[in-house]
Amino acid sequence: MRFTPKTEEEQARAITRLVDDSLSEAERPAVVEWANGRPEVGRQVESQRRVSQQLQAGGPAVPEQLVGAVEARVRAANAPRARRQRASGRDSLSKWRPAIVVGALAAACAVVIVLVVGTGAGSGPSIPAAARLAFAPATGPAPAVRSAKFLDVSYGGVTYPNYAREFGVRPTGTRIDRIGGREALTVFYRLPSGAQLSYTVFSGKPVPLPSAAQAVMHWGVPLHVFNTSSGLAVVTLVRYGRSCVLAARTSRDLVLSLAAAPIRAAAA
Repeated sequence: MRFTPKTEEEQARAITRLVDDSLSEAERPAVVEWANGRPEVGRQVESQRRVSQQLQAGGPAVPEQLVGAVEARVRAANAPRARRQRASGRDSLSKWRPAIVVGALAAACAVVIVLVVGTGAGSGPSIPAAARLAFAPATGPAPAVRSAKFLDVSYGGVTYPNYAREFGVRPTGTRIDRIGGREALTVFYRLPSGAQLSYTVFSGKPVPLPSAAQAVMHWGVPLHVFNTSSGLAVVTLVRYGRSCVLAARTSRDLVLSLAAAPIRAAAA
């Protein structure tokens, strides 16, 4: 029996199941034949395998841009001390002291990046922790566009939406994290206001909802929404068994519309 996906979401789930080797013996031959006959599917399979390998390795390295910014600040802060040392004939101190401080702070950057998502010993995955990624830097490039409705990146069977045509919202980067011990992939977008939107998909079963989350129907799509003390509008939903979290410093209505858009597109 031939395998012919009817929607882009069904195609994305088939690709994910190829990557994580969750196809049954009966399903595999037809899906493999379908994938082998389409170069674009092969590229998506390889892309997801790279993401999976990065997740298994524990996440990304510290972004060079962040380390560079820390180094620049340390050098600027140390400049008056270095001038005093040179004036007093202790120039050798100025050569090693900044390097020690920069090295320590650069190492601390890795800790800061982990802390921003609220991971910690004994803590489980949480929606608010994923929402805080709206303040985190991207560590990977913006994904390519697959179609007017979807980007060329999927995780856990969930294809990330392309908002450019309908909302003027464009992808800017990606990021891989462990949140409470659970792997998650985030795609970042830039809103017309300039604010950053994070769209995070958790691996595994759905994550429990926070008590502050309110159930709403938006454009006929069931969603949960809440606001944080830091000004984020957060919307969460479950797509194909995976918890998705959208967060940005903007209006609730916009984030609700962005969360509902791919569901409407799939239904259409």
